[in-house]
Amino acid sequence: MKEKFALLVRFVKETRAETKKVVWPDRRYVMVATTIILILSFATGIYVMAVDFAFTKIFGLLIK
Repeated sequence: MKEKFALLVRFVKETRAETKKVVWPDRRYVMVATTIILILSFATGIYVMAVDFAFTKIFGLLIK
């Protein structure tokens, strides 16, 4: 049991040490990246909706 606890403590210590090495982005970068992702996601959604609408109309006319 002691060995498993020692392994867990070692894992937590190593994880904390690695986390301190991470270079975290600043707030401005995160805000700009999030804004770009939201805009592109919205634009992609509009594009897919338009293509779906067009195909629905085209296939509707072909079925008639």
